[in-house]
Amino acid sequence: MLSIDEKCEEFRNFGHEVLSEDVEERDRRGAKDPSDWMGLWQSAALKGVLGINVPQQFGGEGRSFTDSFQALHSLGKGCRDNGMLLGLNGQLWAMQHSISVFGNEHQKAKWLPALVDGEAVCAHAVTETNSGSDVTGIRATAEKTKYGYRLNGEKIWIGMAPAADVAQVFAITNPDHGAWGMSAFIVDLKSPGVSKSAPYDKSGHRTVPTGKLTFENVEIPDESLLGSEGSGHAIFNQSIAWERSFIFSSHLGAMKRQLDETVLFARDRAPNGKPIINNQTVSNRIADMQVRYEISRLLIENAAREIDAGVKNRMTPSVVKLSVAEALLENALEAQRIRGASGYLTGECERMVRDMAGTITLGGTSDIQRLLISAYQKGAVRT
Repeated sequence: MLSIDEKCEEFRNFGHEVLSEDVEERDRRGAKDPSDWMGLWQSAALKGVLGINVPQQFGGEGRSFTDSFQALHSLGKGCRDNGMLLGLNGQLWAMQHSISVFGNEHQKAKWLPALVDGEAVCAHAVTETNSGSDVTGIRATAEKTKYGYRLNGEKIWIGMAPAADVAQVFAITNPDHGAWGMSAFIVDLKSPGVSKSAPYDKSGHRTVPTGKLTFENVEIPDESLLGSEGSGHAIFNQSIAWERSFIFSSHLGAMKRQLDETVLFARDRAPNGKPIINNQTVSNRIADMQVRYEISRLLIENAAREIDAGVKNRMTPSVVKLSVAEALLENALEAQRIRGASGYLTGECERMVRDMAGTITLGGTSDIQRLLISAYQKGAVRT
């Protein structure tokens, strides 16, 4: 197995040479045609991106959270396709790691190798019309039957849904038990009664699909249950914590590349022979971009070290999600300001603004993270 430094270099080169291919055209077209992105997804799987932290017995490399973050950060430094980065990290943290931790041996053996190898794509199906970060509003139901469960409901705003082969679905199994009446299931989306919407038209992250999943009397076997019945709320809290802490690992690499390129632009852009980086306003903006990047990197590294050390701090994911998401958007806007009119033209600078605008919403809005952090501080939630 490669050293972590070698893996970082490999991922950075792969992101630059392969995943960035034709990104502007693919962004314009959106992800309506799987041929636009599926080949790149499978290439990433073969390169080991989707196996970075999966146990070796299931086809991965079993690396620590700290090393996994470093490798994924390097991938983002090379890759200019933020949608692809979001999709890959979403599958890694929200779905695959949940199966690794909560799945039984049969579930792990059935799904993890296929996901790691790119033979299957998964979705994390939580959000509904009246529920998102607060999963107590979920209305999807899984009624117990003689052979398993009958699943009914609709999930919206689900990343990868239009092309997914499997989904982690949260549904109510006992409405009388409140939060403990929800369960999690690994659902084969080829099952009769499952329908997928066409990909949504989105402002950003256009290169991978987002859509809706509908379940109408879908018969799923007992073996689909992830964990135990009634443990869905606990599984969601843990899976969303991993997602919030690490889903922007690669976006942070893109943030570093953007920072470096902005510095070079400000050095080269010289009206009247004077580089604009010598303008105090511009240099201050660049300084702020550097500070945001450094803080974001340290926050994710701290989250990784905590998990690697077995430390459980429930406030950390919300702090990471809030701070990093806001920093990604602010830096994208600063880069656009520094580039002036050229930054407003269709292209990477403009695309970064659109892509990073989505980070303050997905996985729980910034306002939700502030409420959670406040609740922890008040003692309403134990850390």
